[in-house]
Amino acid sequence: MKLGKEQRVRLNLTITPRVRDRLERLQASTEAESLTEVIRRALEVYEDLNGVRQDGGRVIVEDNNGHPRELRLL
Repeated sequence: MKLGKEQRVRLNLTITPRVRDRLERLQASTEAESLTEVIRRALEVYEDLNGVRQDGGRVIVEDNNGHPRELRLL
């Protein structure tokens, strides 16, 4: 996913080494081009999930055994 000609704004984050490791693992497992892409994708997912919650819905996921569980968003 490329931003194309959309204006970009630089944002500096201070994170712990543990958070950096988590971002790097997600980057590798999703084959994202950069840590910025991981963060952008995560934001999109969080916005979608929060939108469901704000509309009164629930987010249910199913594990590999077919057992549903509700995702709780903070």
